[in-house]
Amino acid sequence: MELYIIMAGIREENNSTISRLLSGLNFEIRDKVELLHYRDLNNLIQLCIKVKKQILKKESSQNQSP
Repeated sequence: MELYIIMAGIREENNSTISRLLSGLNFEIRDKVELLHYRDLNNLIQLCIKVKKQILKKESSQNQSP
């Protein structure tokens, strides 16, 4: 994501970028990610991906239940 920000010529503080990312997330993902500790933007993105996979896995297992 940082590469895309650089390519687009966007210059802002990391805190601003993180705030924009969090505000654009699905509420369910945002609620869970906001409780976790992250070091930087890349770490936050990786946490978002993990949380999304957990949600999809949970939904998939619920749909397969009899």
